[in-house]
Amino acid sequence: MKRYAALVLVSALAACDRLDELQYDPPITGEQWCADRPCVEVGSTVLNEPLGTVLVFTLAALWVGVGIYFLITGRGQRSRSWLGVALVLGGLGAAQAGVSFQAFSYELKCAGREFCSFTNGFEVGYSLTQAWSVSAMLIAVAIACALGRGRRAVIVYAVLNALVYCVVLFLGVMQPSKFLLSFELLMLFAVPGIIIVIVMALRRYRTTHDRAPRAILIAAVALILVNVAYFGYYALGITEALWDSGAGFYFSANDVLHVGMIAWLIYVAAALGPTLADRVSPE
Repeated sequence: MKRYAALVLVSALAACDRLDELQYDPPITGEQWCADRPCVEVGSTVLNEPLGTVLVFTLAALWVGVGIYFLITGRGQRSRSWLGVALVLGGLGAAQAGVSFQAFSYELKCAGREFCSFTNGFEVGYSLTQAWSVSAMLIAVAIACALGRGRRAVIVYAVLNALVYCVVLFLGVMQPSKFLLSFELLMLFAVPGIIIVIVMALRRYRTTHDRAPRAILIAAVALILVNVAYFGYYALGITEALWDSGAGFYFSANDVLHVGMIAWLIYVAAALGPTLADRVSPE
């Protein structure tokens, strides 16, 4: 098994070189890349999206910080430990996204190339950590809101969902495939888990009216609204309208997502920090 796992890892790392084969449609040159977003030269390095970079690394630090808070204040509660793991993984993913989507996007995707590449290893790492983050979060909620077979079923689903996504991601790297590596496909794997969280939290709250399931329910709905805002902002082309080919202000759909997630994490820390605990017996 160890040999097989090592072979898979080596194959995936070797296949990462093929990610350069994926390009935007239509192709984008480095000059076009910097016309579509802020590019700042610092010595011999081109940095991108200063505001977006600050936002995404602030989000990453907050995500890890809140995760460590739940781990430190575990109080013997497995739900708190799993939520802490989920948030730390989310923070690591956000940091990888910040490197590739914001700060060093030109250097990683366009520098030295005729046309900019579509993705890279940092973005694959982001997708991987986010998938496991969502599954760990689902496990945390299952332990906090469910019992018996229901809890076990949700935990099994969470693990299988992440494992299947890993296979899909591996295939996306090996082929390579834009769709299999896309953020949209990642969301398709994540959305059922969020719906399960809402159902579990709603059932627990209707039975007990406790603060924790209510906070989980609000957090899950808020997470959906943040992603709706992201996709809506992107679909309406607001980024391009505000940027106005460099004459205006750059605030992208990713920035909307990051601001929303910062607010979401603050709520999670404030509302679930004092209240999250394992469900140990039927009401």
